[in-house]
Amino acid sequence: MAESLHIALFTDFHPTTLGGVQTAMRSLRDALRGQGHRVTVFSAPAPGSVPPDPDTVVLRPMPFAMSNGLPLVLPTRANQRLIDAAFTDRGPFDLVHSLTTYGCGISGIRAARRHGIPIIQTMQSRDDTVIEKYSPAPFLAALTMRLLHGWFVPLRNHPPYPGDTRTTRLAWRPLIAHAQATDHVIVPTHHFARRLAARGVDRPIHVVSNGIDDALLDRIRGTSEPDLNAAEPGPNASEPLRALWCGRLSPEKRPLEAIEAARLVDNCTLDIYGSGPLAEDARKAITAANLSHRVHLHGEVDQSACLTAMRTHDVLLLTSDCDTQGMVLLEAVAMGLPVLYCDPELSETVPEDGSIRTPTPSVQSFATELAGLAADRTRLPLMRKALSPHADEPRQSNHITRILSIYTASLSE
Repeated sequence: MAESLHIALFTDFHPTTLGGVQTAMRSLRDALRGQGHRVTVFSAPAPGSVPPDPDTVVLRPMPFAMSNGLPLVLPTRANQRLIDAAFTDRGPFDLVHSLTTYGCGISGIRAARRHGIPIIQTMQSRDDTVIEKYSPAPFLAALTMRLLHGWFVPLRNHPPYPGDTRTTRLAWRPLIAHAQATDHVIVPTHHFARRLAARGVDRPIHVVSNGIDDALLDRIRGTSEPDLNAAEPGPNASEPLRALWCGRLSPEKRPLEAIEAARLVDNCTLDIYGSGPLAEDARKAITAANLSHRVHLHGEVDQSACLTAMRTHDVLLLTSDCDTQGMVLLEAVAMGLPVLYCDPELSETVPEDGSIRTPTPSVQSFATELAGLAADRTRLPLMRKALSPHADEPRQSNHITRILSIYTASLSE
């Protein structure tokens, strides 16, 4: 590998916006720069006014937003000209690393091919599950995405995967096509790698976890590492169990189910960090159930605030059932916070003895486990102790060498 690379990161989410993908992207970008490499980010604009960044190229959005409220970018001719101009003015670039599979991600693939450089693709979106479970019109949503993505990245003669429904098959097609159009694919978990391979992706697939910025972790933890082996027990049964929920307030993250589970457990408080389309519904649910004294909405906060909050709570409540890895899980592990979750796929990310998985994703299952923890706090210090040996695993410094080795492989082909 050359001493210093120039990497074009393509992402459909502006670096200043909040979310798991953005958090992982910023950590990767900063780690690459820390290794002496140059990184230029190509992204959708932020929804509000943000200071310009000389190392970020903002692409032109459509006049309508994505379902999550963020600007939508398509691989139009205007954006192609903008990208090509940036490649000329800022180049040369050694490779493209695309972090999403929507308009900007497609633009990254097409830019790499136009300029004859390798394209590496990170994939971590379970669009099939999100669409089938949470879209108001699953088949129409899957068909629309398939047709739109297929216009730019075609996939022909691909046999269906046994057991997939018609909607699921349509939802998978853009992901498969996108992976097949790249040189190397990076995924954060083995279970997602298996899903891609089973559906015919034959590009090299590398499993590399997302990471948390080392400097941020050190700052939140303080000058000395916390002794998680000696973690204090949670409050006794006369004090409320302190549950924490972090994420986007959207249907697939199931924040309303978290509120309902907390409603069913009297000896429990719930702090919710995040914003999104269900924010008003969450406020109404709290008011209707007269829960404002123990369920609190804190709004959109940065990663630092979430990590800090994890130090003062007893358990992370993760109600989502369609995450591939979940940055919030990595953050909980890093901060020694026990996790209550429902998705069997996420067992790969969180140590078994440091977590509790509900038997089903139902509200009642979550409420039952919360009530059990509220009544018996003795499990909490044991769970913290089990997390202790894994606390440094999410550091980005543990993963950046593997990323760079994938870059090296792509450049040597």
